[in-house]
Amino acid sequence: MFTTRYLTLIAVMVLASCSTDQPPWNDQELAIIQSFQLNRLPPKDSPSNQYANNPQAASLGKAIFFDPQFSLGATLSCAGCHKPELAFTDGLPKAQGIMKTGRNTQSILGAAYHNWFYWDGRKDSLWAQALVPFEAADEMASNRVRVLRIIGADERYRREYEALFGTFPTMVFQPSIPDEAGPWGNEKSRKQWFGIPQHARHTINKAYANIGKAVAAYMRTLDIPKTRFDHYVETLENKGETTARALLSEQETLGLKLFINENRTHCLRCHNGPLFTNGDFHNIGSGRFKGEQLDFGRYLGVMALQQDAFNCLGRYSDAEPEQCQSLRFLQRDVHEELKGAFKTPSLRNLDKTAPHFHDGRFGSLEAVIQHYLAPQTPDSELPDIQLDDTEQQAILAFLKTLTHDR
Repeated sequence: MFTTRYLTLIAVMVLASCSTDQPPWNDQELAIIQSFQLNRLPPKDSPSNQYANNPQAASLGKAIFFDPQFSLGATLSCAGCHKPELAFTDGLPKAQGIMKTGRNTQSILGAAYHNWFYWDGRKDSLWAQALVPFEAADEMASNRVRVLRIIGADERYRREYEALFGTFPTMVFQPSIPDEAGPWGNEKSRKQWFGIPQHARHTINKAYANIGKAVAAYMRTLDIPKTRFDHYVETLENKGETTARALLSEQETLGLKLFINENRTHCLRCHNGPLFTNGDFHNIGSGRFKGEQLDFGRYLGVMALQQDAFNCLGRYSDAEPEQCQSLRFLQRDVHEELKGAFKTPSLRNLDKTAPHFHDGRFGSLEAVIQHYLAPQTPDSELPDIQLDDTEQQAILAFLKTLTHDR
């Protein structure tokens, strides 16, 4: 009897010991893991767009986003390259508009939290970015006059426009305003644009900026859904490691441990915070400086940003100058280190946003990891990284926990 009681007591003690909450994470690791939570995102701020959080603006912007009539030949909408089922990307190495573009389509999920837009950061607001595809020759190949005429001629669009922005500028329908006129079109379009009186160009630009602000209001509603990793972190914080352990496999947990180990992988240098990006620009050896498909990245993006009529400090912005901190304190001198630097993408939804890199050169995450382990060019920021096969597979497994199931 004594022996049975003793053995029972020992068994209970062992089970109690096994169930004790003993996380495999130290305090520093836990702090890093918790910093990835989506509830750590800052408030959505867009001082240059006073309609950014306006539901009516978002409704108008959504209709425009999915309407193909704003493209040349009415064949392509914004959603043609930003498909909801692919985390608002298109699954192609390079975006296919009216023609093939030079870069990969980026996801716009969570775009409201970014400061710079496009791979080279040549736009400093979501609304300024939203204006580009309409006029880009390889995207929708239209122009701002045509876009405004569609808005003004459509009863619903015009009614919603005027409810938000005031009287629609009917001067765009005057015979003196050419059908094809815009500063970024072909030679004929540009010539006709600059033939329009300056005050009329300003009126057109102001109304065109409003279209961008409405589209941006819609895109700002596209938040990032939680993933299995997010549920793991929430459970880890609220219920402890014992309960959370069931949500990640041992391989995925090892991958997370490697990911946050700055000495082993250096991932956190660029991929940190709730979006798994620092939003900055880095040279990872993917620029092209000679031959075909030249792409200098941020090096030219800084120049374009400063000249943009729709930037935060421009006359079409709703911000006060002191609210444009990112642009005001921008390093305006173009330095050599910006050559070939591209915006760090989010690691969320990687399974839905392939191919990867600014030019879509890698169709798989395995290929991306190999690039970091053995860069094709020595002229980059990439540090020396050594990972065995088991560790590589673990990191891949962890990255896949960052994709939502819907």
